[in-house]
Amino acid sequence: MPRRLSSTHRYIRFAVSPPSADALTLRKTMQDALGQAFGIVSSHTYIDILWLSDGGDALVVRIAENDAPKLLAAVTASNATPRLSLVKESAFLPALLGNADAEFTS
Repeated sequence: MPRRLSSTHRYIRFAVSPPSADALTLRKTMQDALGQAFGIVSSHTYIDILWLSDGGDALVVRIAENDAPKLLAAVTASNATPRLSLVKESAFLPALLGNADAEFTS
């Protein structure tokens, strides 16, 4: 019988437009979006930036599972720059490793 791995975190990959290689600016963008959408308490949600591409056009964050829907909603509603767009989210970090723009041929 297969066992399910439990996780208390969600991993989210975002595209960044325009690109920004400054992790602090991106974290502030997410915190401001949370504050604008859900108030000051939510703006202090713990967000861990695990990876930021060299070009600054993509990043991966880790967030508590119960806070992930708030972050996704806040980023979607935000009009701040740089703009974050959801690429993929999962409870399993390696699931985000694929290239989202890759074309599959048979």
